[in-house]
Amino acid sequence: MLGNKKPLAFVCGISLFVCLSVASFAQENTKILLANIKQDLELVNREVAGLRSEVEMLRRENVQLKMAIDQADRSRKQDKGTESTLVLEMQNRLQVLELTLKQSERDRNSMQDELNKKFQQIIEQMNRGFEQVSASASASKESNAPSFSSDYPKNGFVHKVEKGETVSSIAQKYKSKVSWIINANQIADPTKVFVGRELFVPQK
Repeated sequence: MLGNKKPLAFVCGISLFVCLSVASFAQENTKILLANIKQDLELVNREVAGLRSEVEMLRRENVQLKMAIDQADRSRKQDKGTESTLVLEMQNRLQVLELTLKQSERDRNSMQDELNKKFQQIIEQMNRGFEQVSASASASKESNAPSFSSDYPKNGFVHKVEKGETVSSIAQKYKSKVSWIINANQIADPTKVFVGRELFVPQK
């Protein structure tokens, strides 16, 4: 009986170590990925903050230019030549500001798209890591599943386990074999045969 328990304990230990190693590896990969995306987010936040400041500055200049144009319109009758030059200059500056605002908006949208792609890649990598851990755990469970033989006498009787009895003691009591009882009743763990369970005891 001890000979059967030691290999089983060893296999269980190896399987547990493999599962923990795979889980630890997936966890380390996830930490690295999260650290990378955190750095990317900080960089994007700084760049977005800079763009917002530039946009706000351009908006203030736009308001000031509009006010200047209005003032120029009011003074048009006094100095038409100066007014025409000023209006033309203001219009040119407005066009430049509008182009700058559009470019800033395109840059911000491009950064947002890039950030979304990185998020998607991280999610896909994490999902693959979880799938690998799950597959490894399933394979470990399947490898640990006990197999039973049908090579035992089909004659015998049913015995109800009493307090203090084990598979070994029952086999000795009725001159049977431990392996016969285990295979006939498909007992995964011979140390966990509880009181009151009915076992078929094969007999030659």
